[in-house]
Amino acid sequence: VCGYQQCQWSFKRYEHLKRHMLVHTGERPFACEHPGCTKSFGRSDNLRAHYRTH
Repeated sequence: VCGYQQCQWSFKRYEHLKRHMLVHTGERPFACEHPGCTKSFGRSDNLRAHYRTH
């Protein structure tokens, strides 16, 4: 269960909870390395989809 106040999300798998917590922390550990691009993402699959735009 998510520990943030007012958040009712619960997860059966720890990795799903961990991924969800990025919503609250704002952490974006997956950064685009394309020259001049400053985009970053909380999930690696979103970064992979972004790379297709370059």
